[in-house]
Amino acid sequence: MRLAVSPTRMELLRLRKRFILAKRGHKLLKDKQEELLHQFLKLIAENKGYRRSLEERLTALSTKFLLIQAQVPEEILEGTLIKPEVSLEAKTSKEMVLNIPVPHFTLIQKGNFHSFGSSVPPSLNRVLDECLEILKELLRLAELERKIELFAAEIERTRRRVNALEYILIPNLSETITYIEFKLEELERGNLVRLKRVKEILARREVWM
Repeated sequence: MRLAVSPTRMELLRLRKRFILAKRGHKLLKDKQEELLHQFLKLIAENKGYRRSLEERLTALSTKFLLIQAQVPEEILEGTLIKPEVSLEAKTSKEMVLNIPVPHFTLIQKGNFHSFGSSVPPSLNRVLDECLEILKELLRLAELERKIELFAAEIERTRRRVNALEYILIPNLSETITYIEFKLEELERGNLVRLKRVKEILARREVWM
C-alpha cells in the first residue's frame, strides 16, 4: 500500500534512506531470528536430556530414602530433617544472553543437616548431601526452562518484526518510491514540453520582428 506522502524530491530522498535502513534492519533481524532458533533448539535438546537424568536421580534417591526410613527411628529422622539453625535460600540474578535477560539461580545454605551418633547411619548424611545436590539441579532445570520460555517469546517478537518489515513496510516504501519517481518524471516531461513551447513562441516572435 502506497504511503500518503507528497511526491517531492525531498520526500523521495527521505524515503530512499528509510528504505535502505528498513532493508538493513530486516537483514539484522533475520540473522538474529536464525541465531535465536539455533540456540532455542539446543536448549530444548539440553532440557530434555537434563530432565530425564534428573528424574532418574530422583527415583533412585527416593528408593534410598525409603531404605533409610526403615533403618532410622522416626524421631531421629525428623530431628535431622527439621533443624531451625539450618536454612536454604535461592538467590536470583540476571545475565544477558543474545540481549535477553535470563535468570540465574544460586542456592545459599546456612548451617548443616548432617547428624552424627551411633543411631544415625552414614548413609543418611550421604542421602542428605545428594538431596542438596539434586535441589541445586532442580534450580538449574527451572533456570533452563525459564530460559526456553524467554527465548520462545523473543523468537515470536522477532518473527513479527521481520514479517512487518518484509511484507508491509519494505513493499510500501518500494511502491511509494516508484510512485514518486513516476510523478517526478511526469512533471519533468511536462516542464520540458512547456519549455519547448516557450522556445517555439519566442522563435516565432523573433521571425515576425
